[in-house]
Amino acid sequence: MDSYAEQIVKKVDNGSDNLKRAACLIGGIVAGLVIIVLSMKLHIAIIGALLGVGAFYGGLYLGTNYDIEYEYLVVNGEIDIDKILAKKRRKKLITIRTGDFTEFGRYSEEVKSGDETFIWAVGTSPEEPQTFYGDFEHPTYGKCRLLFSPSVKVLREIKTGLKPSLRNNVGELPPEEE
Repeated sequence: MDSYAEQIVKKVDNGSDNLKRAACLIGGIVAGLVIIVLSMKLHIAIIGALLGVGAFYGGLYLGTNYDIEYEYLVVNGEIDIDKILAKKRRKKLITIRTGDFTEFGRYSEEVKSGDETFIWAVGTSPEEPQTFYGDFEHPTYGKCRLLFSPSVKVLREIKTGLKPSLRNNVGELPPEEE
């Protein structure tokens, strides 16, 4: 029987994301107005109006790149993590077998890190209690550490595919809800 669990985690906006989003929108508006005014002075108003509207939509498009969600998909012991931008564009972050984890557990400041590549797929800050980490060896990136915030259902599916020595690091999970 196939095992399957999926979860969407919305990245919580911080002040930096809001500032970048506002800068893109304001930049698009200002660039659009400047293009329109300059085109009127050069007597090419129709072309300038089109370019000005294009600059405005360009700023709007860039501003939506800060609406980020992560999708965790666990199927038969394999985790796929995708990054979704503005609910339109999707980018695959990583695919890893749960049996390939060399370390797995709740993430905290006490967890030692070395020279591994970090893969962030966390909705909130990594210090939150629901943040987990998984260390693994990737053929392209070398040593990697995945930081993510799985739900109980996703964590239950991951736990079944982990090596027996790592299953205790997950801890007790609440009973499955119908």
